[in-house]
Amino acid sequence: MSIQKKSLLNSLNTTKKAIVASSTATPENPSVSAPVSARVRAQVRAQVKAQVKAQVRAQVRAQTRSH
Repeated sequence: MSIQKKSLLNSLNTTKKAIVASSTATPENPSVSAPVSARVRAQVRAQVKAQVKAQVRAQVRAQTRSH
């Protein structure tokens, strides 16, 4: 690849990075990490739900055994 092509590609990549970095996240224009955020939220929600369920079960068992 010629030096001119490499320079042009580098310039385009820099421009894309600058546009992404300067753009604000809105519902019409989600941030780049929106898909990652959605995945993480789903995983965290599932983990919290499982922990709460386990704690409730343990409390119910403890109360039913004590009565």
